[in-house]
Amino acid sequence: MSTFVIPAFVAVLVGCGLAVLAFVPFVAISYRRRGGLTFWHTLVWLAAAVYAMALWTYTLLPMPSAAEVTCAAVQLRPFQFVADILSFDTGSARALMTNPAVLQVVLNVVLFVPLGWFVRQLAGRGIIVATMTGLAASALIEFTQITGIWGLYSCAYRVFDVDDLMMNTFGAILGSLASLLLLRRQKGLEETDVPRPITVMRRLTGILCDLLIWGLFGWTVSIIYMFFMTVLGGGTVTEPEPIVTFIGFALPFAAQLFSVLSRGVTLGERLILISAAQVRRPAEANRMLRFLFGIGGCMLLSQWTFPLSGLLLFALVAVSAVMVFTTRRHRGLACVVSGTEIDDVRATAAAVPVSTDE
Repeated sequence: MSTFVIPAFVAVLVGCGLAVLAFVPFVAISYRRRGGLTFWHTLVWLAAAVYAMALWTYTLLPMPSAAEVTCAAVQLRPFQFVADILSFDTGSARALMTNPAVLQVVLNVVLFVPLGWFVRQLAGRGIIVATMTGLAASALIEFTQITGIWGLYSCAYRVFDVDDLMMNTFGAILGSLASLLLLRRQKGLEETDVPRPITVMRRLTGILCDLLIWGLFGWTVSIIYMFFMTVLGGGTVTEPEPIVTFIGFALPFAAQLFSVLSRGVTLGERLILISAAQVRRPAEANRMLRFLFGIGGCMLLSQWTFPLSGLLLFALVAVSAVMVFTTRRHRGLACVVSGTEIDDVRATAAAVPVSTDE
């Protein structure tokens, strides 16, 4: 792979990984601040995650081996790029377009234009915040370079250039202006307290959040355990003990169980503002049914190994997925079995009369 393709590949791969890790809080924030989730808003956040990694990969990669490091100079004279441009042929437009110094300035500006755009589109902030964000991000990159990635190398292997700080910041300003002029910032779907319909995508988003809460929590517990045991063990990688794996499973299992028994909804459904009403009695027994035919059953069958457990897990997942599309209001298998009706939390709150004291 070329030096251009490798950073792009790493940025996309790691950026998508960061997007997965941040998906659950992203959904929660979107539903509370914007009233819901749209494909456009999700795509912009994914692009922002990939772009954040691209800033890192294109400014620090490829990283040389310690034996191959050549200490780079420090450039502290503002507008030195003007002299650099004039040191090459500038007699024609073609010469300027192929001028290495011009290309470096242009690339430094272009690299930070998306940052200013994201600041306005995602954070709703203007030029001042875009300027400060661009300056801070560029300074972090430049100081990471000059310190040899904060001491990882004995000296800087890329040039610290004050002109880069200036051009990067200018790029963020241009991005903010372009966002203002060319594409109006996306407003909330509607007022955040207005109920929204229960759609297939909304239900699938809640299910995905449930699965990520389960999987990422167990993964995080194992990673933290391995990190501390590796540090304490002098660098020897230690596999997680069975008790660690059990904790990684038991805590999200208990949290989901408590959520369903107390509110009738899973953690993922809480994130997307879904409420449940138990129309079949007794409520406690039917909520347990809902748990066992939903996320609880999936979690148990994934851990409890017995003949046909894998087939039962596959059948539960497949039937649940199909019934999300085919049942009334997309209730799904667990709601149908337990006699549960679901609705938007905001619709439920609006239907409850508010009493006032005379």
